[in-house]
Amino acid sequence: MASAATNKNKPKKVITIQSKEDFDRIVAEAGNKHVLVEFFATWCGPCALIGPRLEELAYEYEDCLLIVKVDVDDHGDLAEEYDVSSMPSFLIIKNKVKLEQFVGSNGDKVQSTLQKFCGKPDDKKAPVAGPSAQPTQKTNRLVSMLKAVTPSKSNNMPTDKQ
Repeated sequence: MASAATNKNKPKKVITIQSKEDFDRIVAEAGNKHVLVEFFATWCGPCALIGPRLEELAYEYEDCLLIVKVDVDDHGDLAEEYDVSSMPSFLIIKNKVKLEQFVGSNGDKVQSTLQKFCGKPDDKKAPVAGPSAQPTQKTNRLVSMLKAVTPSKSNNMPTDKQ
């Protein structure tokens, strides 16, 4: 619960779309980042429930993802363009191409979909030179364990001089 209190002090990262032109501009300027689009309505209870989780995800994935919200009552043209009939509905877009679309306010489903396209938040911090260049979670754990049990030279030096 501490993270929820900390997020109140942070500025909001989820962008609420003001117009179709605004939406088109954000998607075009996203460049190599993925865009998660939530189609919602102010009167939709499940949409209100998923909102705080989207803010958390926006911070976790800020290096590779933008999250935008589209109010279907204000932007029916966008909802129609993307065949949205239930809310909340989500799209993943990259380079102006729709990669996936799903419905529901399941935070775990949203997160697993983001991981599918962006990787886990910890993984994206590592430099990537190719598909196999990114260390796995097991590799990171193994390196940490080796560092913990390998004596450093500074630990050995005082005993050599005694």
